[in-house]
Amino acid sequence: MQLIIAITVAIFIFIWQKSLYNRMWDEDLKVDIRFKDSYINAGEGSSLYEIINNNKLLPLPVFHVKFSVDKSFLFDNQDNVSVTDCYHRNDAFSIMGNQKITRKLDFQSTKRGVFAVSGVTITAKDFFMTKTFASVVECNSRLFVFPRKMDTPEFETYFNTVMGDIEARRGLLEDPYTFRGIRDYDVSDNMSKINWKASAKSGQLMVNQYGYSWEPRIKILLNLDTNQMIRSDYITELAIELASSIAMEFLNNRISVGLVSNALDVKKSPLGELSSGTTMEHMLTIDRYLASVVGNSEIDGFLDIIDGLIDSYDRESTYIIISPYHREDLLLKLDYLREMGMDFHILVPYFDVQGLKDHRDYIYGWEVELDEI
Repeated sequence: MQLIIAITVAIFIFIWQKSLYNRMWDEDLKVDIRFKDSYINAGEGSSLYEIINNNKLLPLPVFHVKFSVDKSFLFDNQDNVSVTDCYHRNDAFSIMGNQKITRKLDFQSTKRGVFAVSGVTITAKDFFMTKTFASVVECNSRLFVFPRKMDTPEFETYFNTVMGDIEARRGLLEDPYTFRGIRDYDVSDNMSKINWKASAKSGQLMVNQYGYSWEPRIKILLNLDTNQMIRSDYITELAIELASSIAMEFLNNRISVGLVSNALDVKKSPLGELSSGTTMEHMLTIDRYLASVVGNSEIDGFLDIIDGLIDSYDRESTYIIISPYHREDLLLKLDYLREMGMDFHILVPYFDVQGLKDHRDYIYGWEVELDEI
C-alpha cells in the first residue's frame, strides 16, 4: 500500500512540476547579452556580458544560452565554442530561484566593422530533465570597431609634408588687421613687419605678429575601388585606416575635417558625405561612418564625386584624396582641377610588385610589400 502511495505521489509530483515548468519556465526571466563598450579601435580588447535574471521562485537547473557573433572576435574562453561562418557559443548555467547571474566574456577585436549578437536562443529543462523548453531572445546590442590608427614613421612623414604645405599657404595669407603680438625678428621676416618702437625699447629687432585671413579646412575624398585582384581587401582596409588616421591628426591640430566617399553600407546604400567639424565628437562620427563601410559603388561612383568638384569646389579647402585607383581617366580630371587652382594631394596605396604606374607631382605613393602581409 505504501509503495502504491509513493508511486502515486511521485507521478503527481512529476506531472505537477512538468505543468508548472510548462507555464512558468520563462516567466520573469530576463536574458541580456550586451557589449561592454559601444566602440573600440580594431586590435583593442573588450568584453561581452551574459546577464540572466530569474526573478521567480522556480529554479532552472539546466539552462543554456546560445548565440553567435562575428568570428573576428578572439575570445579568451574557448569552452563550448564552435567556429564556422560565425563564432557560436553554447553556455550552460544552473539558476536558482530569484537569482541573477552575470558572466563576462573577454575578447580581442581583429577587424573593423559594425557587429551585433545574433541568433540568441535560450533553452531550459524541467526538474526531472524530461522536457526541453526553448525561446528566442531579441538582442539589440552592437559594437562599432573603428579602423586602426597609423603610428609609423612613414605616416608621420606624410602628415608633416601635408601640414607643411598648409602652414605655408596660411603664412601667405596673414591678416594685417588682426594683431596677435610681438616676437623676436627672424632673418626670414619682411622688414615691413618690424615694430621700431618696440625694437627701440628692447634694444633688438622685434616684429609684429598677425592673425590669418584663412583658416585651413580639410576635405577627405576616399575611393574604395582598387581595380585590382591582388589582395584588394587589404588595400581597401589600408585606405580606410589612412582616412581615419589623417582625420584624427588634423582634428588633434584643431583643423576642420569633412569626408566624402563612394562607400556603401550593409544595405548597399551610399554612405554619402559628412559635413566638416572640428571636435573629437566629430571624429567619432567619422569613425562610425568608416566602420559602417561594407562595399563601394566602384570607380564610377568616385568619378561622379570628382565631377561634382569640377562643377563646384571649395576654394578655401585643401582636399586629401585617398585612392588606390590612379589610372589616367582619374588623373586627367585631377589635372584639370589643378589647373583650375584646386589645392589637393592624392595618396595612393599600392603593392611593391605592381608599382606606381602613373605619376604626378601631386601624388604621394604609399608602398606596401606584398610578401610581408
